[in-house]
Amino acid sequence: MKNLQPSFYESDAFGRTNYNVNLNKENLLKYLIMFVVVSSATLVIPTCGVLRSHAIMVGLLASTTYSIIDMTYPNNVYINEFHH
Repeated sequence: MKNLQPSFYESDAFGRTNYNVNLNKENLLKYLIMFVVVSSATLVIPTCGVLRSHAIMVGLLASTTYSIIDMTYPNNVYINEFHH
């Protein structure tokens, strides 16, 4: 089993931990699309009036949650093995 997703931290020769968050443009585009879709849906779908600031907060919450799950959930690929 290979873990194809890069780790968020690396240790150097002295045991110090260097935290690096790497965002590529493709992932950033996914998070931006998620923010726009959720924010616009929050403004359009409810029958009662929703404030624009509340819709933006809901969009930020959804896109942040999506980005955290996307970054931390491992992407495992099984090579030459079959798993159920």
